[in-house]
Amino acid sequence: MLNMTSPESFSSPITVDERNKRLVVNGYAQGTKPSLFGRHLIYLALKKKLEKIWLWALPADVPGFLRCGFRTEGNLFRGDYEEFAVSLAYYVSGAIGHSNKMELENNIIHTVRTEPIHQSQSLPLGMELKLLNESFALQISHLLTQVFTSYPSPVENPQYIRSLIEHGNIFAGAFSQETLIGVAAAYPEPILNRCEMTDCATIEEYRGHSLSERLLCLLEHEVQKRGSFNLYTLARAQSYGMNRVFHKLGYSYQGRLINNCHIAGSFEDMNLWAK
Repeated sequence: MLNMTSPESFSSPITVDERNKRLVVNGYAQGTKPSLFGRHLIYLALKKKLEKIWLWALPADVPGFLRCGFRTEGNLFRGDYEEFAVSLAYYVSGAIGHSNKMELENNIIHTVRTEPIHQSQSLPLGMELKLLNESFALQISHLLTQVFTSYPSPVENPQYIRSLIEHGNIFAGAFSQETLIGVAAAYPEPILNRCEMTDCATIEEYRGHSLSERLLCLLEHEVQKRGSFNLYTLARAQSYGMNRVFHKLGYSYQGRLINNCHIAGSFEDMNLWAK
């Protein structure tokens, strides 16, 4: 479960994410001293027996956090360098900060960026795409748990999905003869001027029809109606298909978050793509 804590000494949303053994910090008050805040986060992570701190930082504060032992893993730069655009990490255990899949993952990125891009074929007869409201929460939950043996968020709980939609997050689904066969989502964050494109999943027997790509295009169109957001995603670094989709859609590779979350049965590295 995710628990929010807001220490009086720091005006910052701090999420204790026990599911993924990490502390997630989506910014902090301007004027915060990186040296003090960094030490506070490390203390909190140790106290909660977490393994990683994931911190979004202002570019000007990065040197101060690096001196505390944090390291840079990616960014969302699009032109405004005053935003919380740098993704930093601190590893409580040195082992969790090391990935033995880097060569494989680097090769995937190289292949994704160098192979020619082909246009998708027309959607097969009998398939359709549409936006999903909270009445589809149970179907979304069932599909995500069917595709993934584990997931970074509690998608096995339909009420969690329903709450996401009720709070303004957008889900889109692909259907075959009225059966949900694919899903994707967009999580707009107006305060941080960004939107995560996420929760892409397609039932195995229906793959090969570019459903994630099509759903993401539909979601981007909906997000644009709500404002100008920095679009980004965290794609599994070992997934050629999903990295290929975001490259094809015009996202740029912005870094890799090591052992960032528990998905598909183990902790995995996640590639950061931004648009």
